[in-house]
Amino acid sequence: MRIPNSITPTEIDPDVYKVSVIILLIIIGMSFVLTILRTLLEHKLKNKMLEKDISERVVASILQKDSYSAKHISVKWVLILMATGIGLFITNQYLPLGIHSIGIMTISIAIGFLCNALYLNRFSK
Repeated sequence: MRIPNSITPTEIDPDVYKVSVIILLIIIGMSFVLTILRTLLEHKLKNKMLEKDISERVVASILQKDSYSAKHISVKWVLILMATGIGLFITNQYLPLGIHSIGIMTISIAIGFLCNALYLNRFSK
């Protein structure tokens, strides 16, 4: 006998999606605010250093942006998110959800981090 409004093992409560989206938006918003603050503080620091007659070369070397590491960060997130997506796909193929789903996701995310480590070893400076 089925109880109305009960959740079957393969269904996920819609409230989980709502909470996940809210948490994701908070994380994205905080990341945006921190990036803006960092940019403003670096600009303020650069101006103070120039006011104290420190050479522009020294100021530029201290505050230079490392685009090389930014590329590595982008590749890291691509690899991890791609591995997570593959893990979700595999998990969806072996329903109902259970302890094996957690194992599949853990292994797929670990493979994403492993691919990132191999990438860094091969293409680092």
